[in-house]
Amino acid sequence: MFSIIRMNEPLSLLIASLVIAIVFGSSELLYGSYTKFLLVSLIAIIAVIPHELAHRWSARRLGCYSRYVLSPMGLLLTLITAIPFIPVKVIMPGFTLVISHYHDPYVNKRINGVVSLAGPVTNLIFASISLFTLALLLRHGFISFLLVYFLYNNTIINSWVALFNLLPVPPLDGSKIITWKPLLWIISFTLSITMLGASFFLF
Repeated sequence: MFSIIRMNEPLSLLIASLVIAIVFGSSELLYGSYTKFLLVSLIAIIAVIPHELAHRWSARRLGCYSRYVLSPMGLLLTLITAIPFIPVKVIMPGFTLVISHYHDPYVNKRINGVVSLAGPVTNLIFASISLFTLALLLRHGFISFLLVYFLYNNTIINSWVALFNLLPVPPLDGSKIITWKPLLWIISFTLSITMLGASFFLF
């Protein structure tokens, strides 16, 4: 059983968002780029809260108890990677707790798969919208540094959150999706890599 920090859900989500904002925006803070840090913080909220709420919503729709909780070990690992010079960022300050009322293992496998897929899909939708909008603006010669910065980083961070969570390693989402529907995992994992690669290729 994973240890959790007992705290109300909105506060847990807020802390998770702030921690991930620090992880992705630590270099901006280091160089005093506070406007960029605020934009990264907004992107972190966009990347984290809808992801976790998608998990929770799908779990409740399937008849399970669900809420977001913070993990002490996850918070520590996430904060360690906030050091600007660490290239690979860990993003697991907490997780969406899902308690099934069903006893059929096949039903629970489906629930775990559907719930796990909902989060990364949400990130990929946000990343796709940002990337499409960014490409459209650049094609028509619309240049606004802050808007381009926001859309570019929103694509990267949401793609990375999706990719990280889709890794087939317990307890990440990917491990539950791949045991439920391997083809869906391959498609979503490939799409997240493609989105991340496309955002770098755009520049």
